[in-house]
Amino acid sequence: MKKILITRKLIKESEDKASQTFDPIFNANDELYSQSKVIEMSQGCNGILTSLTDKMDKETINKLPDTIKIISNFAVGFGNIDLDAAKQKGIAVTNTPEVLSDATAEIGILLILGACRRASEGIVSAQEGVQ
Repeated sequence: MKKILITRKLIKESEDKASQTFDPIFNANDELYSQSKVIEMSQGCNGILTSLTDKMDKETINKLPDTIKIISNFAVGFGNIDLDAAKQKGIAVTNTPEVLSDATAEIGILLILGACRRASEGIVSAQEGVQ
């Protein structure tokens, strides 16, 4: 069974699924690991599940053990991971795409409807009426 380091606390269902699929190392206290702690804890692991709060820069990636073959980012983008360094070391990098697409579209519609209905003017008018 593949061993993975999970750098931040996940919801119970996700941790249960990880336990069924992998041999995980969980961050029970949900503390923000330093880069040196990530390097230390990833010894013997095959992969790392990072969060947006984990800085995976070139220096950190270069110090990861050779057993690390994948960094999965629990975020939409890759802003916290040096993709070139990972590629040079032969580490695949993944993320969680499309998780914000619906929310972004909904906010767009909300803004359009608010503009059409002059919502900001209504808020100001309501606030002025209270004073």
